[in-house]
Amino acid sequence: MDLADFLQRYTDDVYTARDPEAAARYIADPCLRHEHGRLVTMSLAENVVRVRAFLDSAPAATFTTRVVVQDGEFVTGCYDVTIGEGPDAQVLSGIEVFRVVDGKIAETWNSTVQPGAWG
Repeated sequence: MDLADFLQRYTDDVYTARDPEAAARYIADPCLRHEHGRLVTMSLAENVVRVRAFLDSAPAATFTTRVVVQDGEFVTGCYDVTIGEGPDAQVLSGIEVFRVVDGKIAETWNSTVQPGAWG
């Protein structure tokens, strides 16, 4: 499986198309989320709610993937996300590492998004 393509399809189908239900095609049930200081086990239903909450908070969001690195069952994406449009748009950047097992995201490592695009 080409994990760079998988990551792009996940971003396009779920976030660009604004379809949280599409997450079922990409995220395992359950999925482990490694966050700063804690490990969270999330069901698919909880992940759909998480995605929906993000989309609701960002009526206009455009993702630009800057770097993708694949290694075995891991894929890492460095991204910018532009939230809003015009002069009020805000750009944030972040990194996510995904472990993909049997065609679905089984684990995610998230960094806290930061203001500004990757330099």
